[in-house]
Amino acid sequence: MGDYSYEPTVVGFHEKLEKLKEEGKQRAHNFFKDLAPEHWANSYFKGMCYGEMISNAAESFNNWIKEGHNLSITQIVDTIRTQLMQQMSKRRDQANKWNELICPTFEIMLLDSFNNRKSWQVSKANEDVLKVHSIPSVTVDIARRTCSCFKWQINGFPCDHAVISIQKSHYNLNDCVEHYFHIETYRATYSGVIFPIPSMKKLPFDPTDFTIYPSTVKRPPEGRKRIESHQGVRN
Repeated sequence: MGDYSYEPTVVGFHEKLEKLKEEGKQRAHNFFKDLAPEHWANSYFKGMCYGEMISNAAESFNNWIKEGHNLSITQIVDTIRTQLMQQMSKRRDQANKWNELICPTFEIMLLDSFNNRKSWQVSKANEDVLKVHSIPSVTVDIARRTCSCFKWQINGFPCDHAVISIQKSHYNLNDCVEHYFHIETYRATYSGVIFPIPSMKKLPFDPTDFTIYPSTVKRPPEGRKRIESHQGVRN
């Protein structure tokens, strides 16, 4: 779905769909127009997807456990458990070595954007609201973490307009990044522990943990016992 799904504005979304139609790709256009855009288009999505619009995570997971595809269900579950246990431990140790506020990958993105000083002019309405004279011009509200290009709202990460506006304000750049990208959140994600299971084939068993009592049987009345006894003799 390419550019259509990532387009942040409703106007831009429909312009690209019309362009697709003009290029003669009517079949693709008909396919898209019958789909509810709030499920696949940034411009209509009501929540925050943090820039993720693909299923690579699921595909990576399937590839990650491909060696266990031919195993029994219990062996597959144990393989997944072991790999998750190792992955969580590795990432937990890694995150404990970080000393910044933002995760390293996004810290680099912020620095690159901060150092990439564009030739845009910025006009202040006040300390919160600024106009960036880009093409087209946009309005940035730092207090509300919004930009009229809509990229800041969609990704939760300051767009280039926001970064240059923050540079001209009293705000701290790191404080304008959603908590999703903070190291603290990353650490919380992997704070849980998956413990080993002694054996997949035979779990530990202590016979003293269970007491099996004989079943309760009611004794028949004496008269019934004598009748059953006589019947047994005649037979």
